[in-house]
Amino acid sequence: MSSGVVTSDSVRDARATNHWALVNGLLPEIHAAAEGLRPQYTWSILHAASIAIRSERDPIAVLELGVAGGAGLLAMESAALAVEERLGLRIEVYGFDTGAGLPKSADLRDAPFIMAQGDFPMVQSTLRSRLRRAELVLGPVAETIRSFLASGPPPIGFAAYDLDYYSSTRDALALLRAAPERLFPRVLCYFDDVHGYPWGDCNGARLAIREFSAPDDPRQLAQLHGLRFLLPPSERDARWPEAMYLAHAFDHPQYAEPEGTELVRRLDLD
Repeated sequence: MSSGVVTSDSVRDARATNHWALVNGLLPEIHAAAEGLRPQYTWSILHAASIAIRSERDPIAVLELGVAGGAGLLAMESAALAVEERLGLRIEVYGFDTGAGLPKSADLRDAPFIMAQGDFPMVQSTLRSRLRRAELVLGPVAETIRSFLASGPPPIGFAAYDLDYYSSTRDALALLRAAPERLFPRVLCYFDDVHGYPWGDCNGARLAIREFSAPDDPRQLAQLHGLRFLLPPSERDARWPEAMYLAHAFDHPQYAEPEGTELVRRLDLD
């Protein structure tokens, strides 16, 4: 599985390998072979790809919402290409941004006392020259999410949210209300701004997450508690596992179908 050659055997091997062993085993291998990668992106793409293989989804999509200068999107693209080489499926990468830094805030819950219009700008020509295949989707996220979904992308398995503002994150969460064919039944999500000063349940991304769904809503977004205990030892003391969430589409027609992530299915007596 480390040759980098895509074959039907590599797909069969992936299906036959325990999901957690596959994902956690490939993470350090991929990171040893390239610089500038982010474990929260690589691990999440591996997780989505492993499920895609077991549930026969190909291609799939992964997204970064809030690109700024572009280091994260480059890391996501590199990780996606590395996972493609090892697991043999197509992974489309999209980056969403205004292209001109943060928009003007009209909501105090955006924390305008630490950010302002124009912060985190993008030099589009520089970023485009370094991207190999990822697609930039530029404009107000409330508009671009709608047009992106209307274009019929592959099912989304992972989304990284780094939009800083409450209002922008709220608008971008519309992604998780897409038609079932545009989503995995469960979409892994990473939120960059949910820890530390000044973030709480009354502002920023945490407020947008809290407001996302009512108790009886078929779409729910919840933190993955204790994820670090399922990760390689190198990641268990990192911050990113505590910033991982799972979006559940309970109205997805394939929600109840097995995805191959079970830890154990028998507890026999000795």
